[in-house]
Amino acid sequence: MKHILFALFFALSTLVFAQGRRQNQSSIHLQYGMSPSKDDLKATKSIMGGYAKILGDKGFMGKVEGFYQDLEVTYSNKQILPYKKYGVNINGGYSYEGFYPVMINAWLGAFGGYEDVNKGNKTSPLTKETIQEDVKGFVYGLSGSLEGEIFLTRKLSLLTTYSQFYDLKSKFSKSNYGFFGGFRFYID
Repeated sequence: MKHILFALFFALSTLVFAQGRRQNQSSIHLQYGMSPSKDDLKATKSIMGGYAKILGDKGFMGKVEGFYQDLEVTYSNKQILPYKKYGVNINGGYSYEGFYPVMINAWLGAFGGYEDVNKGNKTSPLTKETIQEDVKGFVYGLSGSLEGEIFLTRKLSLLTTYSQFYDLKSKFSKSNYGFFGGFRFYID
């Protein structure tokens, strides 16, 4: 019975104290994620964190975030190579607030970053041949994400996100995605 009363009190307090977003409101967020790996279905790690701002009062938003991905990619002869990428992601978005205190956010944008394949080693671990492509360098591409946001208090929300990156320059990672979870804190 205590658990039921606690859950009811928590749900009511969430609805009472959460007030949604306001025009020109700013927030910071941090999320940890997992991406499917090419090797034995094990998950790999990613982290994203950044700054977002509400643009006006019609549901439009913008964000800039840094990201880090540590995963694996497939190279010729089905070789599995370690792959790390970090960079900056800039997105514009729209939020549907009709299910308040749950928000559904959609983001589209671009990213720029640096990739490191096979720990910078130009020698193939499987065939011992030289890898012809650059194993380190600048990459860029398009990004998008779909985000569920649940307000826990007026200034704190829980995030669940599906993100997709489409590399336009990389020879090793044309597309990768991840599932993230984290928190957003509203500054003002």
